[in-house]
Amino acid sequence: MSAAKRHRGQDGAGRASDGDGFVRSYYGEAGPGGRALMDEQRRRLPAFRHRLQLLYAVETHATTIVVGEPGCGKSTQLPQYLHEAGWAAAGKAIACTQPRRVAAAMLAQRVADEMGVELGTAVGYSVRFSDASDAQATRIKYLTDGTLIRECFADPLLSAYSVVMVDEAQDRSIATDMLLALLKKIQRKRRNDLRVVVSSATLDAERFRAFFGEEDSAIVSIAGQLHPVDTHYLAAPCENYLSATVDAVARIHEQEPPGDILAFLPGKDDILAAVSQIEEMAGGDGRLVALPMYAGLPPAEQKAVFDPAARGTRKVVFATSVAETSVTVDGVLYVVDCGLVKQRVLDLATGLDHLVTQPTSKSSARQRAGRAGRTQPGKVYRLYTREAFDSQLFPQHSTPEVCRLPLAPMVLACKALGIDNLVRFDYVQPPPPALLAHALAELAGLGALDAQTGALTPDFGLYLAELPLDPPLGACLLNSVRRFACAREAVAAVAMLSLGESPFVVPGGKRAEALEDRRDFAAQEGDVLTAVNVLVGYQDTPPRARAQWCRAHYLDARLLDQASRISRQLEAHLARIGYSRDALRSSCSGSDASRLQRCLASGLFANAARRDAADGTRYRMVRGGSVVDVHPSSVYFSAETRPEFVVFATAMVTTRAYMQGITAIDPKWLTELAPHYFSVS
Repeated sequence: MSAAKRHRGQDGAGRASDGDGFVRSYYGEAGPGGRALMDEQRRRLPAFRHRLQLLYAVETHATTIVVGEPGCGKSTQLPQYLHEAGWAAAGKAIACTQPRRVAAAMLAQRVADEMGVELGTAVGYSVRFSDASDAQATRIKYLTDGTLIRECFADPLLSAYSVVMVDEAQDRSIATDMLLALLKKIQRKRRNDLRVVVSSATLDAERFRAFFGEEDSAIVSIAGQLHPVDTHYLAAPCENYLSATVDAVARIHEQEPPGDILAFLPGKDDILAAVSQIEEMAGGDGRLVALPMYAGLPPAEQKAVFDPAARGTRKVVFATSVAETSVTVDGVLYVVDCGLVKQRVLDLATGLDHLVTQPTSKSSARQRAGRAGRTQPGKVYRLYTREAFDSQLFPQHSTPEVCRLPLAPMVLACKALGIDNLVRFDYVQPPPPALLAHALAELAGLGALDAQTGALTPDFGLYLAELPLDPPLGACLLNSVRRFACAREAVAAVAMLSLGESPFVVPGGKRAEALEDRRDFAAQEGDVLTAVNVLVGYQDTPPRARAQWCRAHYLDARLLDQASRISRQLEAHLARIGYSRDALRSSCSGSDASRLQRCLASGLFANAARRDAADGTRYRMVRGGSVVDVHPSSVYFSAETRPEFVVFATAMVTTRAYMQGITAIDPKWLTELAPHYFSVS
């Protein structure tokens, strides 16, 4: 029986291709409980005019490539069309992946609202450290690409899903490229009952059609967007993109009719500076409210971005590229695009990530423009000239992450899925051999790969692949149970490092008090042990008293609550792997902190640095000799003496390379813990 007949038979009405009957059945007034399943706004979306074409393509082709303007409804409507056409029958679900966690969560909420169901029931989402779905009830599930890859570990053929929709594929993250390659492999086994949909506003459709095979793939273009958007360029280049962005926002506020503003800036520091300048400019009159939006923003502050502005108030959201795709901030009529983006690039010579500010791609610029005009005609102000945009200064597409970022997580996942020949794996775009070699060396040093065969080590590598962490932090966590008996502190350390932000706050006018109070938590062993002291103190405080405890100690209660939730999930992961409750309760508190220091060194050894004898304050990487500096937020920044050897969790090179998450170590541990990686004299 064909796929088309099977699904129509399950649904009972042949709704995928019967024209007006399909529309009346699903979108008329006679829905369940008298509630229409699609309101007038959904009908007006461009995707609605193409629904039968989309469903026919999915029925008759293994892969459907959807290209549509931003705001056409592909991310929210297509999963619903598939659900209504029977693709979620017989216990199957429809997966829709997103490159970013916030997009997955917000889209799931929007679709749940449109379908009139509670989030986590028929519609849900699953991202790292957050799951609002039900294995039995959820029929439309939004996930990050990486989360769906992790589901392959337990279900290699993704048998729970009838359709997998890879949305915003133009982002070309490492996880997106790997997921597409895995889906192509899975299709060979599930040719008759798995459909793949690849969608984007600016996708290079022919490249993906060639990748999946032209004979069994189709391209569907969704013409038009909900409302027109006027595009304006500068007559001459601007000298300072931050000042130009703030000035553009001010002019829009003064001269344009009501409507919220979305302004794109390269990074968090730019965003916070812009918010501060707008607040100073507004003078507290409340008519213009500035909000930040960037990766790592606490959930409560994320929610404020999406809340409607109060009557008589205009909202301006300053955002990184996180707001380019899928995430819709209702009420935005004006977009300000500075034309720049920050991208991470791994320098193989130093092993450090460089954060490079560069012109955005033409496809990203179109994505940004598409954020305007969702509810009525909008405008986009590009802070660069038309000539510059048309030149080669703005590339057509961004460089895929697989060509510029560390590949250890991807290699680890491939090995766990039985893909051992990484050179011959069918990538969308092959990564540089040097990046693959770097990843293999890192995983071998961690003990995840057998140095002779290159296979995952059964007692460590397989467990490491199951953890939702970067390999170095995952190695720290496993070693805390296996070798160092400090699981409680290591879980707290990894949870705090996963936040990517400091829990300490400095209220206006109380800087001296906040810094003095911070010393109560400071550990001479470094920043990570200091963070552990904070989280353990928070967890040891009765729940009802935690908010007051945080206020008294100038700590961010929302971040610590998030870290506490992450720590519980990490403990659950370790328990599922098979570690006993007693092992998970092991602690070095009050006895030997060096066990935790050695544990951290066992995963972070590649980030070892030695104090520069010539300078006395700066450090040099043990391997490679690159100069790295102590971050101003570190407990060592103003310390009179600094340890000779340290490891750090992250270092990002902008104008200088700043270490964050620093821990003091004994150099002897490096050769003991990673003898194949390097030796220290």
